[in-house]
Amino acid sequence: MGLLDGKAAVVLGASSGIGWRIAERFAEEGADVLVAARRLENCEKLATQIGGTATTCDITSFDDVQALAQTALDRWGRIDVAVNSAGLNRPSYLRDVTPDLLREVVDVDFLGFYYFMRHFGNAMAAHGGGSLINITSATAIMIPEGLSPYSGCKAGINFVTKIAAREYGPQQVRVNALAPTFVPTAMNNYGGMVPVDESRVDLESDSVVARAFIEESPLGRITTVDDCADVAVLLASDLSASMTGQVIPVDNGNHLCRLPGRKQYQ
Repeated sequence: MGLLDGKAAVVLGASSGIGWRIAERFAEEGADVLVAARRLENCEKLATQIGGTATTCDITSFDDVQALAQTALDRWGRIDVAVNSAGLNRPSYLRDVTPDLLREVVDVDFLGFYYFMRHFGNAMAAHGGGSLINITSATAIMIPEGLSPYSGCKAGINFVTKIAAREYGPQQVRVNALAPTFVPTAMNNYGGMVPVDESRVDLESDSVVARAFIEESPLGRITTVDDCADVAVLLASDLSASMTGQVIPVDNGNHLCRLPGRKQYQ
C-alpha cells in the first residue's frame, strides 16, 4: 500500500522542477493526480507518464485557479491534497527593481498563492477537509541579497500560510509550507548546468554553486527535488494529520547557516 492510496491530489506548477517530481511521487504512493500549469504540453507528458490527468492553469488568474479547483471537484467530488509549486524568480537588487519586474513576480509568487489558498481552501472546507501545501523558499527565512522580489513574496506567503491554517482549521483543512533552499532545477540553472529531465539539472559536486551550498549546510549535501517531494508526501499523507501552519525548511540545514551570496557563484 502507498501512503496516498485513494487520495485525490492536484499539483499546480507541475510542468517542471519540484512540482513535476512531487506529482511523480504522489502517483508512486497511490494518489490520483491532476497536474496543471501554463505549459500544457509538459503537463500532458507528465500525466501520460504517471497515469494522471493534465490541464492548463495560469496561476496569475483568479478565475483560472478557481476553474482548476472546480475541475478537480467535478472529477472526484472532493480534493484531498493540493500543492502549489508555481514560482518565478527575477533576481534584482533593490536599487534596480522596476515596477514591471516587481509586478511580474508578485503576480505569481504572492497573488497566485493567495488565489490558490482561497479557492482550494474553500473547496476542501466544503467537502470534508484536506491538505494544502505551498512551496515557498528557505530564502524567505534567511536574509538574501539580490532576491528581494522573490524572497519578499515567499516570506509573505509563509505568514499567510499560518493565517490560512487558523482560518480553515475548523473545517479540517491543513495548510503548510515546504521551504527548499537552492535545488538544481531549470529555474535555478546557474552557470550552464546541463538539464537531465524536466525535474533535474546536472550539478557536479565540485562546481562553484555546489561547493557554496555544501559549505553552508550542516549535512554537507545539495538539496534535491527528491528531498522536496518526499516531504510533500509526508504533508499530503495521514502521517502529518496533526501538522498545520508549519513552514518546513527542506535544505539540509542551510537555514541554520547562511545563504551564499550571489557573487560567490556568478
